[in-house]
Amino acid sequence: REGIDRFEDLFVDPCVISFLMHQLPEDDEDYDDELSNLNASWKLPRPPTSAHHTCVKEKKLISQKIPPPPTTTHHQRKRIFLPISDQFAASRSTFARPGGGYHWSLLLWEINTRCEIGDLDDSGLSKASLSVDVTYHHFDSSRGVNASAADAVATKLHQVLCVSISKEDYAVISYGAFKVVECKTPQQRNGYDCGVFTLGFAEALSSPSEDG
Repeated sequence: REGIDRFEDLFVDPCVISFLMHQLPEDDEDYDDELSNLNASWKLPRPPTSAHHTCVKEKKLISQKIPPPPTTTHHQRKRIFLPISDQFAASRSTFARPGGGYHWSLLLWEINTRCEIGDLDDSGLSKASLSVDVTYHHFDSSRGVNASAADAVATKLHQVLCVSISKEDYAVISYGAFKVVECKTPQQRNGYDCGVFTLGFAEALSSPSEDG
């Protein structure tokens, strides 16, 4: 059986990204809790698990050599739109000075998780296998200007996603290659239309295509 959730879109306030990049140090004692709160508020995919699920009925199936139930596959997908400022790549001291930040671009974060449950071991435990594919697409109307900021934000976002995934819950966890793809986009011809282009990219990408 396979259950496929709806492809959801989420738009994140840049103030939240600012908090994540500059007001939340990694040595903060509440760092993991804050990441978990972001994870929950963004409703990131939380694949179901049955790693520690022991069922008497399953043990009976094994003892009677009856084939186990078919593997269940859960597939979750989500897209998150994040406005990127060049100051997100700056140091905390630089960020604290007023007037920082001159350019905006758009980072599209796509998350696909596939969880398979159903295989039983000799003790009757069912272990799930999880595949996580994460892709970051960067749309910049001044190509290359915000590349370092997009990379820095993507690295932080990966921590937010992984904080909800416990290694103890899965027999196998596989992650796709982590990278930020610089996408070909229309380019601005002045020094002030970056915000308009960023909003235009978000509108075009979030609009449903003709084929759904």
